[in-house]
Amino acid sequence: MFNRIRNIRKRWIIIYATVALLAVGLVSGAVLAADARSDLANYSLNDGYSYGRHGKGQPDALLLRVAEILGIERSTLESAFVSARAEQADARFASYAALLAANGTLTQEQADEATGWFSDRPSGMEWVTEGMAGVSPSEQSTVKLTNLVAAGRLTQEQAEAVASWHADRPDSLPEIGATRSRFHGDFDGGKRGFRGHR
Repeated sequence: MFNRIRNIRKRWIIIYATVALLAVGLVSGAVLAADARSDLANYSLNDGYSYGRHGKGQPDALLLRVAEILGIERSTLESAFVSARAEQADARFASYAALLAANGTLTQEQADEATGWFSDRPSGMEWVTEGMAGVSPSEQSTVKLTNLVAAGRLTQEQAEAVASWHADRPDSLPEIGATRSRFHGDFDGGKRGFRGHR
């Protein structure tokens, strides 16, 4: 009987020790993970990278270094990137309009009108205009622009320029949400416009 009680106590001691070791291991893992995140944050701040809500870095330090290597001003390099993004946005939209004309959603004249409207957008704001091109002007789009101004991502003048451009959106141009199922895979859910379409 005594041996039986002793064996039961040994088992409980082993169980308690195992649980304690697991708890120490979990706490240590959490601390190490927090330290790693802290190191990453410090690295990103010290090296000029900032991480947005999508986890993508804004390579300020890298952009500066590339400009130094090429022997050009940083503003020249940034301008080249803005131009390249604008050209890509134009190509995506033209491809989208051609697709709508090819499947009969738009006439060729309407597709040309839509492409001309898109190319007249305010420059350097593709991150806003591409998304807004997919939806008709509404109170919601006005609210979004107001929120961007409040957050400091757009100036009031930029928001007004985008709103004025968006108000001229051709009525023949369908909403992206309405066309998404027909052209599955061409768009990214209507959240950011024509970015997924090539």
